[in-house]
Amino acid sequence: MLKPRVSSSIKSVDLKQEVGPLIIGERLNTQGSKKAKQLVLNDDFDGLVDLARNQVEDGAHCIDVCVATTERSDEKEFILKLVKSLSLEIEAPLVIDSTDPDVIESAIEQIPGKPIINSINLEGDGSRFKALAPLMAKYGVPAIALCIGPEGMAKTPTQKVETAELLYNTGKKYGLRADQFIFDVLTFTLATGEDEFLDAGKNTLEGIKLVKERFPNSFTTLGLSNISFGLAPQTRRVLNSVFLYHAVKAGLDSAIVNAREITPYTEINEKERKLVEDLIFNTHPNALSDLISHFENISQDSTSQKKKVDVD
Repeated sequence: MLKPRVSSSIKSVDLKQEVGPLIIGERLNTQGSKKAKQLVLNDDFDGLVDLARNQVEDGAHCIDVCVATTERSDEKEFILKLVKSLSLEIEAPLVIDSTDPDVIESAIEQIPGKPIINSINLEGDGSRFKALAPLMAKYGVPAIALCIGPEGMAKTPTQKVETAELLYNTGKKYGLRADQFIFDVLTFTLATGEDEFLDAGKNTLEGIKLVKERFPNSFTTLGLSNISFGLAPQTRRVLNSVFLYHAVKAGLDSAIVNAREITPYTEINEKERKLVEDLIFNTHPNALSDLISHFENISQDSTSQKKKVDVD
């Protein structure tokens, strides 16, 4: 039986890595990267290719590509030129990220390989799903399927697996296979301290487990950095890294992330792992404040030490 794969003109990549997860580089995205946006606004195609190449060198297996900006109206023309350049110079398969189905189809036709669509969902009247499912069937490509249904984003583990079920069953009407679904069970920031999101980390991990049990022939992914949105950079790096470790244990197949910003779990000191895991698993009410205080103290100590060195 053939393994589900995506491909560029140069190489194919298994969606299920022997040593997971599959890393989807997040940096070539104008919606999340100031650098990528500026490169797009400057028509700097060489810079964008370099940005993709750097991510591959850092360990990314695939590259997310989004070039939409409010300042430009030529998204389709721009992405066609960019994916042509990327296909000639980058070995990693591409993930086409756009809100416009026409842009996505045009990019798929331009790419000499099999990309991933980012993304489908059943929000509102399901119009996005209705527009993109036929493309998945026509070209045989997989898509990231966000667990968003008619009633909104799935937050509890039960809601996540039920929304995945709805996505899958709707997809069957278009002839889609289980291995064309890369379910994103969604994760929400743990930085707010709001009651609604105290269990967001646990809920995501349990959601991954339930979805993998229900759909063993499908795949799972996460926009990993959402878990730490709003925290300081050093704190985010540790939280993202520890959460990724636990997500993979729960069954996560891939992650949309900056590979350079991930630290192996065993290289994180035990105290910081404990602080982060207390927040992820909501073990006590002071978990967030304890984590923030710890990294604030480290930052202050580093600043004080630097001043001493400068004076000396």
